Amino acid sequence: MGNEKRMVAVAIGVAGPERLPYLPAALNCADRFFKWATAMGYEAKLITDENSPVTVDRLRKEFEAVLKDPTPIHRMVIYFAGHGMIRELESGLWLLSDWKTEGLVVAYESLRRRLATFGISQIAIFSDACRSLPKDVLEMQLEERSVLALGSNQAEPDLDKFVAARPGKQAFALPGSSEQDDVSVFSGVLLEALWGTRKEAFSNVVAGSITSSSLGKFLKAEVPRVAKKYGLTLDPSVAAAFPEGDNIYFETGTPAVAAPSFDWPPPPGPPAPPTAAVEDTDLLGIEIQSGGAAVGPAPSPVTRGGGLSGNESLRRPPKAPPTLLDRLRRQRLPPPFATGAGFAVEGASIRRLWTPSPVVAEPHLDANWWMAKESNGQPLRDPTPVLIEFDDGRFAAVAALPDFVTGLVCDTRGVSALVYRSCNSNEGAPGTEEAIDALERGTLRADAVIELAVRLRMGKHRDPVLGVFAAYLYDSIGDVGSIRRMAYYYIMHGQPIPYDIALLAQVRAERQGDRLVAHIPKVAGRSPKPGAEEQYAWTHAETPAAEGVVGGVWPWLRQGWVFLADPTDPETTLIPNGLARLSKNLTRARFSTLDNRGGLDLAALFGLVPREPPQ
Repeated sequence: MGNEKRMVAVAIGVAGPERLPYLPAALNCADRFFKWATAMGYEAKLITDENSPVTVDRLRKEFEAVLKDPTPIHRMVIYFAGHGMIRELESGLWLLSDWKTEGLVVAYESLRRRLATFGISQIAIFSDACRSLPKDVLEMQLEERSVLALGSNQAEPDLDKFVAARPGKQAFALPGSSEQDDVSVFSGVLLEALWGTRKEAFSNVVAGSITSSSLGKFLKAEVPRVAKKYGLTLDPSVAAAFPEGDNIYFETGTPAVAAPSFDWPPPPGPPAPPTAAVEDTDLLGIEIQSGGAAVGPAPSPVTRGGGLSGNESLRRPPKAPPTLLDRLRRQRLPPPFATGAGFAVEGASIRRLWTPSPVVAEPHLDANWWMAKESNGQPLRDPTPVLIEFDDGRFAAVAALPDFVTGLVCDTRGVSALVYRSCNSNEGAPGTEEAIDALERGTLRADAVIELAVRLRMGKHRDPVLGVFAAYLYDSIGDVGSIRRMAYYYIMHGQPIPYDIALLAQVRAERQGDRLVAHIPKVAGRSPKPGAEEQYAWTHAETPAAEGVVGGVWPWLRQGWVFLADPTDPETTLIPNGLARLSKNLTRARFSTLDNRGGLDLAALFGLVPREPPQ
């Protein structure tokens, strides 16, 4: 296996990042993955912090050493074990040795996009790290790095991705009799399969082989089963997209090297009563398990009694604050604006709006309800960039869309929810409200990326935010074609293409007067993926080339700004000079919110003028 085509594997293990629990299992598993790749004929590289720190600079040099060889790489496999987290939708991050001192994390989705510019045909990512949500300001403000600069040979590689935990959850490691015997649940199961020691992992389609799809099915079934033996819950996320016939990880008869023995620690006795949910601890990394209980901060004891009067003891517990979903559903909304476009803000007070000179805005019925219209008083014809300046000096960076009222909900971070509600429909936007709420709670599951993306797309014309969410999901599995299909269908429905979708679709754009127009290339039809795509031809049918106006001139979601730095060649036409540098002024809100300096600089960059409320 791997003799005819160049196959590369990079195994990364980071056991001791700053201020986080030491993870011997990360070293052990990275070393075992490296030995598997070497035995299978991969050109393998092992990078760990056993003897020296793993930093962004070190990773860059290691990858560049592999990529400088002019021989084309057919398949690159990247394995990581260590501490991690997730920000927003499928924005997975790896923590390196100096993450706290430098304030840097590796955004492996961005790394994968960079690797695609080196002409690689297949990219596989195996990530054995937590996907916990950030828990404090520091974690929210960590700077994401792509590791590599852009290459010069853009490709659309097939992507396999096997991730230990679903969004918002943690991975687990098990202590052995010594540190050298520690093993993580996900990697232990994975390596048993990759070495061909588990018959359940073999394909029913390709005899004697373990393929992308058979490996994915095995991990989805076996990882939860093994975790349960140790009193744990672990559900991996799998996206296997290597094409049949070129998706083999193991073939019977190879390698000549005998498979190592796999020794699991003995399972614990009956589990102790639960003390705290693992995901509620303050640890970012793989949780080390001992006797079925997580090693981490002990729960705070609850003090009871001690001088309460009878009436006090009968008081009702304090009412829980409203959730984001509650706030979205209760938001007061204006009647449809006569101008067909406007904004309604809850949780912050509007000081003024900033718009292009041909567009004006003014309050309507309420200080936090503003309508947008052409300067001649006519309804808005085209999507328009708008900055909403709040009384606290921060700016929401949004787009006014014709025939939509834009609802914003703010919190201490900035804009936590953005919902477009059609002026021509009474249906509201329940799909968006529920999706945003799930994002907030870390329960928007993307382990079945295609199924979720298809469900979100079904509501994208009622609220384009759903289409944006779907685009980030497709980007996480490298499916540029589906993103371009979505852009085409927005054009066919007479709606603007959300900026994030145009950016992720990697298409060219040009200014035509006040409009930013994207050129969407033809997308070839393909066979549907098993499941939801089989029910809807629009998920996989051919779409012709088309041109359409872009909704906005900057990303709607904060996570989109990371793509503005060092863009691919087509993306440069969507990104004006000076926009990327303003990412440092973003607050930690989910939707694009800037501090005062950033908001004023963004207004100057696009020539926006302030629209004051009447005195």
